[in-house]
Amino acid sequence: MTTEQSFNNHTLVDFDRLLIGDSSEINRLQDEFESNGWCFILLLDQKGQLADKLNEVQTTLSAFFAQHQMEKSQYESSNAFGYSRVGHKEDIKVLIDQQGLGNYHRPLTNDVEHTLQYLAILLNNFTNIIKSVIFKMPIFVQSSTKEMVRLSPLGMLDIVHYFNERTGPVNQPKIGLNTDEVNCVPHFDPGLFSLSTLSTCNGLQLNDQLEDKWVDGPNNSKNGQRYIGVIWLGEAASIHTQNRFKSGIHRVVYPCISHKSRLTIWQEVCTMAQIKTLLQQD
Repeated sequence: MTTEQSFNNHTLVDFDRLLIGDSSEINRLQDEFESNGWCFILLLDQKGQLADKLNEVQTTLSAFFAQHQMEKSQYESSNAFGYSRVGHKEDIKVLIDQQGLGNYHRPLTNDVEHTLQYLAILLNNFTNIIKSVIFKMPIFVQSSTKEMVRLSPLGMLDIVHYFNERTGPVNQPKIGLNTDEVNCVPHFDPGLFSLSTLSTCNGLQLNDQLEDKWVDGPNNSKNGQRYIGVIWLGEAASIHTQNRFKSGIHRVVYPCISHKSRLTIWQEVCTMAQIKTLLQQD
């Protein structure tokens, strides 16, 4: 009998067991989607290769973000994709397909482009397997509303660098209505689901809808948390299942220590309407 794993007093599903179609592990994932719309996931690490690659990814992206803003400004995009910066953060957003990196953004440095291509293939492999598992869940199979939301063949890769130039309050806000209170306000995404694979310091929180409280996500810089990711469902999953699957509400809070920047990476499985809207933002 396999021991059930947990993280921060919440279910931790094992990607390896999902990969082989373990029915008990799939049921654990479905239970979390019905309860809260999100779940922690232990990601596969083949002989340390994932750890080595994520270290390379983190090094390359951190070096890019560490450049002077005048240097980075030459890469700023005029549309929704590529590099951009607002007051408290900067990010890289790109579209990806089955072959890897899409051709929808202004190219960045060669090493960043190679890193994005690697991430596109890696995360596409993960999300395709998770998507296949979700589509076979009884709740999804039985749904009569599957045609209401059309999924895009394009996924969206987001890389965000939070500056964290200020600290958060001793007692975190109940909600967090603006960026004075939190780094990113509570929300859910429009797509089917997102898979978060890197968060280099504390900040991500997931809403436990049963107990009405916030649960800290993994800090992948800490030992024992390196391979823990998060799946959060989007609005499309709730529509598909007539709200039997919840939309995963999440937010980002300020750290306890100022000037401790946070690098985070996730990929979203998007809807056709979502991608169309983004492509029209010129």
